[in-house]
Amino acid sequence: MKLLKAGACSILLVVALGVAGCGSDDSSSDDSSSDSITKADFVAQANAICAESNAKIEAAENEAFSGGQQPTEADIESFVTGTLIPEVEQQVSDIEALDVPEDEVEQVNAILDAAQEGLDEAKADPASLAGNADPFAQANRLASDYGLTECAG
Repeated sequence: MKLLKAGACSILLVVALGVAGCGSDDSSSDDSSSDSITKADFVAQANAICAESNAKIEAAENEAFSGGQQPTEADIESFVTGTLIPEVEQQVSDIEALDVPEDEVEQVNAILDAAQEGLDEAKADPASLAGNADPFAQANRLASDYGLTECAG
């Protein structure tokens, strides 16, 4: 369970920040950025999204793995595909909907791109999250460095 928990925390961080690519279309940067929002406001809003979602994931994890037995690969895959991935995708979607300070778009896109890569890996091999592999390591590092502590696990 400790292995799953470490993987889930890592996933949460990455996922919270990232699927698609917030404002990656240079021609429509006004749609995803705003002069009226500060980095602190963006970080606070994104961290709130991740904190709420992380609580849901943790509750589902506690319910799914409360039996005291080592979870099977099937148990882990079911949790990852049924709870973790959809919840992380929602985090990414909600964060993408936020205004991003104009001078922060590149950094936020890097986080979201790294998170999408981790999410793609998690979808391809959900059971890998129970081991030492962390498909969200890069996204978590970028998120943490940016101040998205709730999104970085």
